[in-house]
Amino acid sequence: MSGARVQNIEALRQFRISLIKFKELAGIAMSDAEGEISKIVNWLSHEQQQYWNTQIRKRQEIVARCKDAVRSKKLFKDSSGRTQSAVDEEKQLLKAQRILESAEQKLAATKRHSAKLQKEMHMYKGAVQRLMTTVTSDIPNAANTLDTLASSLDAYVNLAGGSVPDQQAAPTGDASMTRGDAEEAPETEEAAPVSEDAAEEPKPLVEHPADESAANSQTPT
Repeated sequence: MSGARVQNIEALRQFRISLIKFKELAGIAMSDAEGEISKIVNWLSHEQQQYWNTQIRKRQEIVARCKDAVRSKKLFKDSSGRTQSAVDEEKQLLKAQRILESAEQKLAATKRHSAKLQKEMHMYKGAVQRLMTTVTSDIPNAANTLDTLASSLDAYVNLAGGSVPDQQAAPTGDASMTRGDAEEAPETEEAAPVSEDAAEEPKPLVEHPADESAANSQTPT
Protein backbone atom coordinates (compact mmCIF):
# COMPACT_ATOMS: atom_id res chain seq x y z
CA MET A 1 0.00 0.00 0.00
CA SER A 2 1.53 3.30 -1.13
CA GLY A 3 1.84 6.08 1.43
CA ALA A 4 0.47 9.60 1.16
CA ARG A 5 2.66 12.66 0.89
CA VAL A 6 1.16 15.22 3.26
CA GLN A 7 3.03 18.50 3.13
CA ASN A 8 0.54 20.73 4.97
CA ILE A 9 -1.53 19.37 7.86
CA GLU A 10 -3.33 22.70 8.24
CA ALA A 11 -4.81 22.20 4.75
CA LEU A 12 -6.64 19.13 6.07
CA ARG A 13 -8.19 21.21 8.84
CA GLN A 14 -9.20 23.95 6.40
CA PHE A 15 -10.79 21.36 4.13
CA ARG A 16 -12.65 19.93 7.13
CA ILE A 17 -14.00 23.41 7.94
CA SER A 18 -15.11 23.82 4.32
CA LEU A 19 -16.95 20.49 4.47
CA ILE A 20 -18.78 21.52 7.64
CA LYS A 21 -19.79 24.85 6.08
CA PHE A 22 -21.04 23.07 2.95
CA LYS A 23 -23.04 20.68 5.12
CA GLU A 24 -24.71 23.59 6.91
CA LEU A 25 -25.47 25.53 3.71
CA ALA A 26 -26.71 22.47 1.82
CA GLY A 27 -28.90 21.42 4.74
CA ILE A 28 -30.41 24.89 4.98
CA ALA A 29 -31.03 25.04 1.21
CA MET A 30 -32.74 21.65 1.07
CA SER A 31 -34.76 22.39 4.18
CA ASP A 32 -35.91 25.73 2.74
CA ALA A 33 -36.82 24.12 -0.59
CA GLU A 34 -38.81 21.37 1.08
CA GLY A 35 -40.51 23.91 3.32
CA GLU A 36 -41.55 26.07 0.36
CA ILE A 37 -42.91 23.07 -1.52
CA SER A 38 -44.85 21.88 1.52
CA LYS A 39 -46.21 25.40 2.03
CA ILE A 40 -47.49 25.61 -1.56
CA VAL A 41 -48.99 22.11 -1.40
CA ASN A 42 -50.75 23.00 1.84
CA TRP A 43 -51.96 26.28 0.33
CA LEU A 44 -53.44 24.51 -2.70
CA SER A 45 -54.78 21.47 -0.88
CA HIS A 46 -56.41 23.29 2.03
CA GLU A 47 -56.59 27.06 1.86
CA GLN A 48 -57.44 27.42 -1.82
CA GLN A 49 -59.87 24.53 -1.89
CA GLN A 50 -61.64 25.88 1.19
CA TYR A 51 -61.70 29.34 -0.36
CA TRP A 52 -63.22 28.20 -3.63
CA ASN A 53 -65.71 25.93 -1.90
CA THR A 54 -66.85 28.94 0.11
CA GLN A 55 -67.02 31.07 -3.04
CA ILE A 56 -69.08 28.43 -4.82
CA ARG A 57 -71.61 28.32 -1.99
CA LYS A 58 -71.90 32.10 -1.95
CA ARG A 59 -72.27 32.29 -5.71
CA GLN A 60 -74.81 29.51 -5.73
CA GLU A 61 -76.87 31.60 -3.33
CA ILE A 62 -76.56 34.60 -5.66
CA VAL A 63 -77.66 32.48 -8.60
CA ALA A 64 -80.61 31.22 -6.60
CA ARG A 65 -81.66 34.78 -5.74
CA CYS A 66 -81.36 35.83 -9.37
CA LYS A 67 -83.53 32.90 -10.42
CA ASP A 68 -86.15 33.89 -7.87
CA ALA A 69 -86.08 37.42 -9.20
CA VAL A 70 -86.62 36.22 -12.76
CA ARG A 71 -89.39 33.90 -11.70
CA SER A 72 -91.11 36.67 -9.70
CA LYS A 73 -90.99 39.00 -12.68
CA LYS A 74 -92.62 36.42 -14.89
CA LEU A 75 -95.25 35.30 -12.41
CA PHE A 76 -96.54 38.62 -11.20
CA LYS A 77 -98.16 41.07 -13.57
CA ASP A 78 -98.03 44.82 -13.37
CA SER A 79 -100.93 47.14 -12.52
CA SER A 80 -102.14 47.04 -16.10
CA GLY A 81 -102.31 43.27 -16.06
CA ARG A 82 -99.44 42.74 -18.42
CA THR A 83 -96.50 40.41 -17.76
CA GLN A 84 -93.49 42.32 -16.53
CA SER A 85 -90.20 42.32 -18.44
CA ALA A 86 -87.47 40.23 -16.75
CA VAL A 87 -84.65 41.26 -19.06
CA ASP A 88 -82.57 42.92 -16.33
CA GLU A 89 -83.09 40.02 -13.93
CA GLU A 90 -82.09 37.53 -16.61
CA LYS A 91 -78.91 39.49 -17.28
CA GLN A 92 -78.09 39.41 -13.58
CA LEU A 93 -78.79 35.67 -13.58
CA LEU A 94 -76.46 35.04 -16.51
CA LYS A 95 -73.75 37.10 -14.81
CA ALA A 96 -74.17 35.18 -11.54
CA GLN A 97 -74.05 31.88 -13.40
CA ARG A 98 -70.82 32.87 -15.18
CA ILE A 99 -69.27 33.82 -11.85
CA LEU A 100 -70.37 30.52 -10.34
CA GLU A 101 -68.95 28.59 -13.30
CA SER A 102 -65.64 30.42 -12.92
CA ALA A 103 -65.45 29.47 -9.24
CA GLU A 104 -66.16 25.82 -10.08
CA GLN A 105 -63.39 25.86 -12.71
CA LYS A 106 -60.98 27.39 -10.21
CA LEU A 107 -61.80 24.69 -7.67
CA ALA A 108 -61.24 21.94 -10.26
CA ALA A 109 -57.92 23.50 -11.32
CA THR A 110 -56.86 23.81 -7.68
CA LYS A 111 -57.51 20.12 -7.05
CA ARG A 112 -55.75 19.12 -10.26
CA HIS A 113 -52.62 21.18 -9.60
CA SER A 114 -52.59 20.17 -5.94
CA ALA A 115 -52.42 16.48 -6.88
CA LYS A 116 -49.74 17.20 -9.50
CA LEU A 117 -47.66 19.22 -7.06
CA GLN A 118 -47.87 16.51 -4.41
CA LYS A 119 -46.56 14.02 -6.97
CA GLU A 120 -43.72 16.37 -7.90
CA MET A 121 -42.89 16.84 -4.23
CA HIS A 122 -42.53 13.07 -3.73
CA MET A 123 -40.32 12.88 -6.82
CA TYR A 124 -38.18 15.73 -5.50
CA LYS A 125 -37.75 14.04 -2.13
CA GLY A 126 -36.68 10.83 -3.84
CA ALA A 127 -34.20 12.70 -6.04
CA VAL A 128 -32.52 14.55 -3.17
CA GLN A 129 -32.54 11.62 -0.76
CA ARG A 130 -29.02 10.59 -1.75
CA LEU A 131 -27.76 14.15 -1.34
CA MET A 132 -29.57 14.39 2.00
CA THR A 133 -27.85 11.20 3.17
CA THR A 134 -24.49 12.59 2.07
CA VAL A 135 -25.07 15.86 3.87
CA THR A 136 -26.44 14.38 7.09
CA SER A 137 -24.22 11.29 7.37
CA ASP A 138 -21.30 11.04 4.94
CA ILE A 139 -19.95 14.58 5.36
CA PRO A 140 -19.93 14.43 9.20
CA ASN A 141 -18.12 11.08 9.01
CA ALA A 142 -15.60 12.55 6.57
CA ALA A 143 -15.06 15.55 8.85
CA ASN A 144 -14.41 13.25 11.81
CA THR A 145 -11.99 11.21 9.71
CA LEU A 146 -10.08 14.34 8.67
CA ASP A 147 -9.91 15.46 12.30
CA THR A 148 -8.52 12.07 13.32
CA LEU A 149 -5.98 12.11 10.49
CA ALA A 150 -4.81 15.62 11.38
CA SER A 151 -4.41 14.65 15.04
CA SER A 152 -2.50 11.48 14.10
CA LEU A 153 -0.21 13.44 11.79
CA ASP A 154 0.43 16.01 14.51
CA ALA A 155 1.34 13.24 16.93
CA TYR A 156 3.61 11.64 14.32
CA VAL A 157 5.35 14.94 13.58
CA ASN A 158 5.87 15.64 17.29
CA LEU A 159 7.22 12.13 17.82
CA ALA A 160 9.54 12.37 14.83
CA GLY A 161 10.72 15.82 15.91
CA GLY A 162 11.70 14.47 19.34
CA SER A 163 13.61 11.45 18.04
CA VAL A 164 15.46 13.01 15.13
CA PRO A 165 18.09 14.88 17.26
CA ASP A 166 18.93 11.66 19.16
CA GLN A 167 19.36 9.79 15.92
CA GLN A 168 21.58 12.55 14.58
CA ALA A 169 23.67 12.61 17.78
CA ALA A 170 24.48 8.90 17.62
CA PRO A 171 26.41 9.04 14.32
CA THR A 172 28.40 12.00 15.70
CA GLY A 173 29.54 9.94 18.69
CA ASP A 174 30.39 6.99 16.48
CA ALA A 175 32.31 9.23 14.15
CA SER A 176 34.33 10.69 17.05
CA MET A 177 35.12 7.25 18.34
CA THR A 178 36.26 6.22 14.90
CA ARG A 179 38.53 9.22 14.64
CA GLY A 180 39.93 8.46 18.15
CA ASP A 181 40.60 4.88 17.21
CA ALA A 182 42.25 6.08 14.03
CA GLU A 183 44.52 8.44 16.01
CA GLU A 184 45.48 5.76 18.52
CA ALA A 185 46.08 3.15 15.89
CA PRO A 186 49.68 4.12 15.08
CA GLU A 187 50.65 3.97 18.77
CA THR A 188 49.08 0.60 19.45
CA GLU A 189 50.01 -0.99 16.16
CA GLU A 190 52.01 -4.17 16.73
CA ALA A 191 55.35 -4.65 14.98
CA ALA A 192 55.58 -7.11 12.20
CA PRO A 193 56.83 -10.54 13.33
CA VAL A 194 60.58 -11.17 12.85
CA SER A 195 62.25 -14.52 12.31
CA GLU A 196 64.44 -16.07 15.01
CA ASP A 197 67.59 -15.69 12.97
CA ALA A 198 66.97 -12.06 12.33
CA ALA A 199 65.98 -11.51 15.93
CA GLU A 200 69.41 -12.69 17.27
CA GLU A 201 71.79 -9.79 17.68
CA PRO A 202 75.20 -10.25 15.95
CA LYS A 203 78.06 -10.87 18.37
CA PRO A 204 81.16 -8.66 18.06
CA LEU A 205 84.18 -10.35 16.56
CA VAL A 206 86.92 -10.47 19.24
CA GLU A 207 90.28 -11.98 18.48
CA HIS A 208 91.63 -14.71 20.77
CA PRO A 209 94.48 -13.53 23.10
CA ALA A 210 96.82 -16.27 21.89
CA ASP A 211 96.40 -15.21 18.34
CA GLU A 212 97.05 -11.59 19.31
CA SER A 213 100.35 -12.49 21.09
CA ALA A 214 101.53 -14.55 18.13
CA ALA A 215 100.93 -11.72 15.85
CA ASN A 216 102.91 -9.41 18.04
CA SER A 217 105.88 -11.81 18.14
CA GLN A 218 106.07 -11.98 14.43
CA THR A 219 106.15 -8.20 14.09
CA PRO A 220 109.79 -7.09 13.52
CA THR A 221 111.34 -4.79 16.10
